[in-house]
Amino acid sequence: MDAVYDKYYDQIYSWSISKTNNKEDAEDLTNNIFLAIFEYFNKNINVDKLENLIWKIAYNIWSTKAKNYIKEKVNVEFDEKKINNSEINMLDKIIYREIVDSIDKIGLTEKEINSFKLYYINDLSIKEICSKLNTTESNIKYYLYNARKKIKERYYE
Repeated sequence: MDAVYDKYYDQIYSWSISKTNNKEDAEDLTNNIFLAIFEYFNKNINVDKLENLIWKIAYNIWSTKAKNYIKEKVNVEFDEKKINNSEINMLDKIIYREIVDSIDKIGLTEKEINSFKLYYINDLSIKEICSKLNTTESNIKYYLYNARKKIKERYYE
């Protein structure tokens, strides 16, 4: 395990810096990644491609932290009137505006927007979304698929 740490620490830390733009957050992220890697090794599961596993763990931990950050900092309802200026700094306002602007510019339908918000922001299951939106699971999966596809197209432009 020491060999894995020595070999990948600098790479993971550099990647973490690029994702967080902050030394302290990058150190926390790097430590969490190695903690997860070592926990995985303790399960005694045979790994064919160690590097693939390491980067998959790194990405999953980062995306979970990023999702939690957005949920904490951005109003879940996307209602601009609910922003409290004393609690949200300038960076948070920029993130908020980017999300709101992106949803409008991406061209999502109302059903896609609602499904996306409920699934990714409110952490509801597909079944819970079905009951809220009064539709079928296959429709919700279709709305989520289309929303993700449109968002990817928008950000890969």
